[in-house]
Amino acid sequence: MIQTVIDERQIAEVLHFTTHRGLVGTLASHALKSRFRLPQDAYLAHILHVNAAVRPEASAYFDKSENWLDYVNLSISEINRRYLDVSEKWHAGGQVWWAILSFDPVILTHDNVVFATTNNSYDQCVRAGGADGLSALFAPTIHRKKPSWRAFRGLRAAELTTCEQAEALYPGEVSTDFLRRIYVREEEYQDQVAGWLEEFGLQDVEIVWSPQKFIGKRN
Repeated sequence: MIQTVIDERQIAEVLHFTTHRGLVGTLASHALKSRFRLPQDAYLAHILHVNAAVRPEASAYFDKSENWLDYVNLSISEINRRYLDVSEKWHAGGQVWWAILSFDPVILTHDNVVFATTNNSYDQCVRAGGADGLSALFAPTIHRKKPSWRAFRGLRAAELTTCEQAEALYPGEVSTDFLRRIYVREEEYQDQVAGWLEEFGLQDVEIVWSPQKFIGKRN
């Protein structure tokens, strides 16, 4: 069972980083929506501010067995720092700041969640559901791209995927019912986030000032 893997690995959170504008949209709609669904929401259409201009999943050559743009890209235990770096460069000078949404790991047990061993856009990515799919993210070696770019487990903590870019792909949207905390990198944004949580009627969500959380665990 997926829950068994979660318990054995002591996985405590599932993460997604976003701009502050994306955070407002998520809180307002009470759901973290897939890129595919964002324009369908009248409110989000006005504040749409995605993490990067282009997703490889949208290209003609990419695997079309599923509409991968209709999945929310999530990380387990730590963020994908490589992708955060790319996103920050794209938004350079755009007057945005970043937040990390932390969800209860129970969402990994929900129907039709797909586990990707590395970045879903990489040619060596292996995708699968269920407990075997989740367990595969912790294999001794993960192949990323041909011919030989790989990630090795080494001494990574039990809760960390072997490849820092591994993903949990959640279909459609993740309800904020499972949102447990929001990380901010600068202390000054704590009050702002608290105000948004109150405005949109979200209770029992912890706000954590943690620059360290934005560093990730690179490999």
